[in-house]
Amino acid sequence: MQRIAEELARVKELLRQQHQGMTITDIAEKLGKNKHSVGRYLDILHASGHVDLRTFGMAKVYTLSSRVPLSALLSYTTDLVMVVDKNLRVLQVNDPFLSLIGIDKDQVLFQEIRYIAAPNPAIHTLLNVMAEQIIIGIDLEEVALETDPKRYYHLKVVPTVFEDGIAGTTVILEDNTTERLAHDEIKRSREFFEEMIANMSDGLLVVEIRNGKKEILFVNKRFTEITGYSSEELATIEPPQFAGKEEKEKVRCKFKEMGENPASIQEFSFWSERRDGKSRYLNIRMSSNRYGDADRYYVLISDMTERRLQEEQQQLQWKIMRKVVDQFPHPISCYRQDERVFLVNKEFCKLFGCTHEEEATGKSLQELLPPDLYGAFISGDTELLKHGGHESGSIQIYSIDGSTRVVPVEKSVVSVGDSGDQYIFSIIISDFDDTAVNYKKSCFSLPQMH
Repeated sequence: MQRIAEELARVKELLRQQHQGMTITDIAEKLGKNKHSVGRYLDILHASGHVDLRTFGMAKVYTLSSRVPLSALLSYTTDLVMVVDKNLRVLQVNDPFLSLIGIDKDQVLFQEIRYIAAPNPAIHTLLNVMAEQIIIGIDLEEVALETDPKRYYHLKVVPTVFEDGIAGTTVILEDNTTERLAHDEIKRSREFFEEMIANMSDGLLVVEIRNGKKEILFVNKRFTEITGYSSEELATIEPPQFAGKEEKEKVRCKFKEMGENPASIQEFSFWSERRDGKSRYLNIRMSSNRYGDADRYYVLISDMTERRLQEEQQQLQWKIMRKVVDQFPHPISCYRQDERVFLVNKEFCKLFGCTHEEEATGKSLQELLPPDLYGAFISGDTELLKHGGHESGSIQIYSIDGSTRVVPVEKSVVSVGDSGDQYIFSIIISDFDDTAVNYKKSCFSLPQMH
């Protein structure tokens, strides 16, 4: 072994003097050795990194390597590095690895890796895993260190040849904890997003258009349920096809506006036709972004059919009620507990001088009625609102001919929904013609409601 080390040193010294390099034949002649022996020495030096080999045609030229000592590299790297011999005894270890183990360097060097006296049992487990991987010579993509907090490493096993030609192993642990935690967070976020999208009541479609070609990037199950089309069918359908006959042009124009103003947000509602021919009322919200040479569109649809039908029914009921109230022969009013008018009919306007029913809506009774009549009209409202139900009363007025007349008034309390708002619905029982009363010239008594 001593003789081989001396021969290796002679070869290195010879190459140090010949910067341009030498062939095996040249070295054999200089050393007075046969080419077979010199070739074996050069193989050892090349494997250990002491010489470099370059090929020129059939000739192999060897030069001395420019090397940085391993100890210097170990001092600069942030990875955890340990060098062991074929018996798994530690020959070199850097400071980051010693910091992980938690003991001094003297207690680690020349110890077999599995018997290092680390104070933490989790470190023992890690060292045993390292020993097993060195024996089989395989890297580990991830090895977990069960400390608090938990850390994750990528383990590399690098075969190493020492200067004397003896084989060993360099073990490198790359700390991937930050990347692993970031990956886990992304995974959790993605799972949350997928779960949220899967359970949302709205349909979501993401489409990308590149060079005139459309590609569906994402569509959730709800979108296919609302439209009745599969994701494959949606890729071949243009948006106006969803619309009913009377709505196609509106939908086409909205999508055109989106194309002309990519940064805009478009929202509209329309009657659509499902694949099975059923009509649904949809609310659609669209936005888009530019990604390189492609336009990406986000389409969110909500099935508003039931709400729309309820609205139409309520509108119909309102129109019917409005018609009935307007045709009723007696003055009718409905006002909120704060005396804001919600509804009056034509007869009420005739009696109190309103030019139109809508003129009175939203005003207070105090704005509409003369002071004396206002006081008489609301008399008893506080008790009625307190106890609810129905009350009958009267107000006294003077007609144009100077005669007095007691006019019956019927009032009922109406509550709406859960808002807590209460309304008073009143009917003045009268037989006035168009000129029977001029309230601006009349006097009014203030009888109490009873």
